[in-house]
Amino acid sequence: MKNKRHHLMSSVSVMVVLDMACLIIGIVLAIWIRLGAEGLKEYLFQRAESWILYCASVILAHFVSGSYGLQIKVSTFNQVINWIFAMVTALLVVSITSFAWFEMVVGRGVLGLAIAVYSVLWLGANGLLYRYVLVRPRFASRVAILGPGPAAAELVTMITARSIRPVHSLVVGLQLRSIGNDGPEEQWNGVPCATVAPQKLAEFLHRLQVRYLIISPDYLPDEPALYPYLRRLRFEGIQVMSPLTVAEIYAGRIPLEMIDEQWLTHIGTSHAPMGTMRMKRIMGVVVASIALVLLLPLCLTIALVIKLNHVTAPVFFRQRRVGHFGREFSILKFRTMRPSSDGEKAVWSPINDPRVPRLGRILRRYRLDELPQLVNVIQGDMCLVGPRPEQPQIVAELEKKIPFYRERENVLPGITGWAQIRYPYGATVEDTRRKLEYDLYYIKNLSLTLDLRIILRTLRIMVLGLERQAP
Repeated sequence: MKNKRHHLMSSVSVMVVLDMACLIIGIVLAIWIRLGAEGLKEYLFQRAESWILYCASVILAHFVSGSYGLQIKVSTFNQVINWIFAMVTALLVVSITSFAWFEMVVGRGVLGLAIAVYSVLWLGANGLLYRYVLVRPRFASRVAILGPGPAAAELVTMITARSIRPVHSLVVGLQLRSIGNDGPEEQWNGVPCATVAPQKLAEFLHRLQVRYLIISPDYLPDEPALYPYLRRLRFEGIQVMSPLTVAEIYAGRIPLEMIDEQWLTHIGTSHAPMGTMRMKRIMGVVVASIALVLLLPLCLTIALVIKLNHVTAPVFFRQRRVGHFGREFSILKFRTMRPSSDGEKAVWSPINDPRVPRLGRILRRYRLDELPQLVNVIQGDMCLVGPRPEQPQIVAELEKKIPFYRERENVLPGITGWAQIRYPYGATVEDTRRKLEYDLYYIKNLSLTLDLRIILRTLRIMVLGLERQAP
């Protein structure tokens, strides 16, 4: 039972308890500050239903946003985004229920103060939690790898990245044999290796308090009778992960060398994203229309500056791109290159393209040249989030060199995308191959929540002018 309690006493439990404590302290302090000690008990218990609903909505929002789960890249920005999502959700829930049940009303002053106190406590406590608590060995997720060797090294690098919380610790490398020993035999990657009989595998892993068992890409048990023991581990409280699962969870991509036509067909037939696609389309048109109105003064200013720099050149740049299901359309952008570059052969623009003047570099750095594509979204050629569309000539070349390249055309192209925020600008076939791996991850995990994460991170890049960095 000790090992099972170890899994229950996980970082999720710690974070939920911490969140509840911050919420309760925030509510109590808000009532005490506004009404004094004499009004604390009465206001707290008379409106208990509203406070319970408020707390439940905050905790549920954190669950949905992934605040309590595995954090692949811990940053202050991610914490603030999760906080904003939770607060907006809580305010919506409390507001809706206040209109529906008039007796469940919390004063705006008290509620606002409760949110303010909670926000300070939660952001501060989470900062301490991620930086000083979840890095301690007590809270580490202990990992074993089945089939240690050269091919397993990349997987180990993914799961032991310093940005992951809680930290992951590799404790043992394993080999399965029908008849074997339980003791260490040699060292690999700084940890002992052991040969274990499959009948004793669960017991061995529990003894080491292992939470994840990762199967190496090169490891295939030589006896079919061993597989039932691997499947059983899931019901023993140990998660077994394939190399593809590790890459998807910890790197946010789907390596091309790990998939085939059968896998793509299975994913395409087992997921039904039509409802999500319709919602993406509706929300895309609404958001693009509002953004176009709000950003109209900025767009007019950019257009005027471009015209002053090149009086005879058009403000907008139109180019044929390949969109949904291979249909071509004209993408619209603010001009960032000199007019003399029009009509040249379709090529990728290098990072320091001499055809791009200083004004163009500024527009590209802050992604302002993409703003006219809001019109493409309204027209239905693009959406806010999706794989970036390429030129027809480049697509024709890439599909010969990169397997499954055309799979990205199964969804509408986007102004921004998962590959754009996860991988730096690239102008080579290898860069495009890696970006396709991120695009396939996006297509497989298509959701409005993922779109929201991508949009928020894109806004951060636009506001700060940051360059995307490879994870």
